[in-house]
Amino acid sequence: MTTDIEVVSKKQKTRQRLVEAAKALVFSVQHEKISIHDITSKADVGLGTFYNYFDTKQAVFEAVLDDMRSDFQARLMDVRKPLKDPATMISVTLQYCFREAQDNDEWRAFVAYCGLQGEYLLLQDESQCFDDIKIGAQGGRFKVDDVNFCSSLIIGMVRHVTREIAQGRLTRSAMSETTRYILRMLGIPDLVAKALTQSPLPPIAAPKRNPLQAALITPEETPTLTPAKPYLSLEKMRLLEVKRKSV
Repeated sequence: MTTDIEVVSKKQKTRQRLVEAAKALVFSVQHEKISIHDITSKADVGLGTFYNYFDTKQAVFEAVLDDMRSDFQARLMDVRKPLKDPATMISVTLQYCFREAQDNDEWRAFVAYCGLQGEYLLLQDESQCFDDIKIGAQGGRFKVDDVNFCSSLIIGMVRHVTREIAQGRLTRSAMSETTRYILRMLGIPDLVAKALTQSPLPPIAAPKRNPLQAALITPEETPTLTPAKPYLSLEKMRLLEVKRKSV
């Protein structure tokens, strides 16, 4: 007898096959030439099965981006796990998100190839950003009067800078400069903010690359990721603050 759990699992697997099939086709065929029949054939499911999960091929392309965004959020969570200091959390999260938005070729190529209209950027979850600022404000680390307004402002800044870098109107240095400015906006002394943005990021997985993407999208070479130096410690940050106040 088939259980409800087995039925759900089978449905999830079928949906995932459709998503993976659509993803593979976008990287190998122009999106205008992809039909729903092509997707179901590659997924090895019946044509009618497609409509149990998606209304259009654009909807399955959206699902591909949702999956890729979930993978990005999972990688970000792994990077954030060992961090305790709110200022360090903000600095690492912002710079990680900036770098993924520019260097994740798989995401950038799929957005370019799939033909979806609108803006698709890899960004930190808005509720997570709000929580980060709230925790820092409640603990006295940040000087913020209105957490909601501050969070909205930061999200807007990050979205704008991410877009401007992608379109070549800002250089990659804007990633650290924006992070430093945001830390100062939260009440972090400039000396500490500068040190935080100059410290190496914790080691992270290299961005995914697909050889089929190279012909159409050639981003700047991804910087080498090395954990050669430890991230700025709380004690060092306190010493920097004491040094600044004594000047």
